[in-house]
Amino acid sequence: MAARALARGMGTFFKDCEHPQSRWSKCPHEYKIRYRSAAGKQVEESSFGTQDKAIARLTEVYNQKKAAP
Repeated sequence: MAARALARGMGTFFKDCEHPQSRWSKCPHEYKIRYRSAAGKQVEESSFGTQDKAIARLTEVYNQKKAAP
């Protein structure tokens, strides 16, 4: 399992398979994301068909956390 980090505090997206990261674009497995909730607990979500959808969800969560008081 390889993961690629985004902006600090944003979380990571990855594929939980044996394929190297260089082959992810052709790999049929779905992406997973991992991030910390506002309460500090680690959360993992799956079922993202593309890298762009996984990054979009991470961005959405990150923006919600930053907007919270």
